[in-house]
Amino acid sequence: MKKEEINKMSNLLEVKRIIEIIKSKIIIDTDLMWTHYNSSEDLIAEINLNSILLEENNKAGLEFFQLLFLPTGTLQEISIQNGWSEQYLILAAEFDSIYEKVYQLMKA
Repeated sequence: MKKEEINKMSNLLEVKRIIEIIKSKIIIDTDLMWTHYNSSEDLIAEINLNSILLEENNKAGLEFFQLLFLPTGTLQEISIQNGWSEQYLILAAEFDSIYEKVYQLMKA
């Protein structure tokens, strides 16, 4: 296996870890007032769909998560409304630090 493939797999696993932490924070009574989601189930379904795309090496999945993590984006708004904004900031920084690496490796 090439070093590039190993790096991509490692970074994808890191993205998946971050996503799983985010999913664990989104519960049935999560306040979604400042988002376009009608329910936490809708959000989780969209996260799951894009996780599959990510696993299939589809950049659309990665780009979906980038949009969720943007400042004042969906995840930041949810984290503020639901009392986990400090943890969100840490996860967003982790995601930002590997996003470009994963994106570039997906282009190759």
